[in-house]
Amino acid sequence: MRAYTGQTDTSEREESERLLKNNEVKALVATSALGMGFDKPDLGFVLHLGAPSSPVAYYQQVGRAGRATENADVLLLPGTEDEAIWHYFATASMPNQAKAESVLRALTDNGGAPLSTPALEARVDLRRTPLELLLKVLDVDGAVRRVKGGWVSTGQPWTYDSERYDRIAAARVHEQRAMIEFETTTGCRMEFLQRALDDETAVACGRCDNCTSPWYPVDVQDEAAATAAASLDRVGVTIDARAQWPTGVANLGVNATGKIAPADRLSEGRALARLTDLGWGGALRGVFEPQATDAPASHAMTAACIRVLAEWNWPERPAAIVTMPSRQHPLLIDSVARALSEVGRLPWLGELSPANGGPTGTAGGNSAYRLSNVWERFEVGPELDAALEPFAGQPLLLIDDVADSRWTLTVAGRLLRRHGASAVLPFTLALRS
Repeated sequence: MRAYTGQTDTSEREESERLLKNNEVKALVATSALGMGFDKPDLGFVLHLGAPSSPVAYYQQVGRAGRATENADVLLLPGTEDEAIWHYFATASMPNQAKAESVLRALTDNGGAPLSTPALEARVDLRRTPLELLLKVLDVDGAVRRVKGGWVSTGQPWTYDSERYDRIAAARVHEQRAMIEFETTTGCRMEFLQRALDDETAVACGRCDNCTSPWYPVDVQDEAAATAAASLDRVGVTIDARAQWPTGVANLGVNATGKIAPADRLSEGRALARLTDLGWGGALRGVFEPQATDAPASHAMTAACIRVLAEWNWPERPAAIVTMPSRQHPLLIDSVARALSEVGRLPWLGELSPANGGPTGTAGGNSAYRLSNVWERFEVGPELDAALEPFAGQPLLLIDDVADSRWTLTVAGRLLRRHGASAVLPFTLALRS
């Protein structure tokens, strides 16, 4: 089995796709989060787009190839996002003491009656998947029990085993560091993997890229490079409108239930790119880094935003622009609004105003809490109210920096609809998820 580890870039990905198309034996494309359940002895090529979190996991996955073929090729293309992915999956199933105690307290305070998972979401600030994982851990530990209608507390004492979870976390970090060492080693890769499996007989294989030389073509055709460049320069991602209020928000002081009324609903929107995208996603990640300084958008970025609007097949063109107030990126939002106003010949009417202290909370958390953090936290001030009056019955373009849970845009859109807008079309620079 020949092996290679190289840094992910567009040209290598394009070349890997060409190799896969031209390869005469069956191939398997693996991702770092893939559970390998394949049992096909004639697999002859394994391509990893992103690295698994440990050498052992990697060895188990590439071992699927070459069992009934004379040769098998293995190609690993690590990505810069790998460590973040490893961290997410390593911590997703680890119980958080404060959250666990909040769940137990909510179940105890319910007087022995069961609480469904959606109902629990409205009492503890956890998203559905992490909450379900936590409930399973507490169930195994005997602290909670699933019954008809949801979950109940067993009343058994539960203690957070910090020593155990610290030990598990340390072991996972050790595995991740070993995987990075495998990627960067100048020695035999197969020997490295064998030693990771405690094989004392491990010797150099004489076949991997370090033992010999890279076995793959390194030239990239001009057509493939142009195709990759065009793909990276694509703009425009759909922002779906929320159609239903979260369950149980009345417990958090939000007077909203069921479906969002059509007259209050946001329209489908657009973002320049996802933060996880290649191309513009990379530029946006730099803009929205915690330590980044607020600044007007670059000429290239505003030009890309204009392209998004030009390609937006909206039912009716917006008549004017309104912006969201921003504590972190006011210069950024203002620069985008000015550019779109000038090029699109759309009057910029102003921005919504913070109300009742403005939005609270931070990124993350579940929908119920995210909505409660922005509910009745915006208002239409006197100046904006006067500016909106001539545009009653017409659609508006609402500009913000990042769309995450979409509840901020949903609440703002509802507010503008109630001040006469026939539709509110959100536009943001980034889409977080």
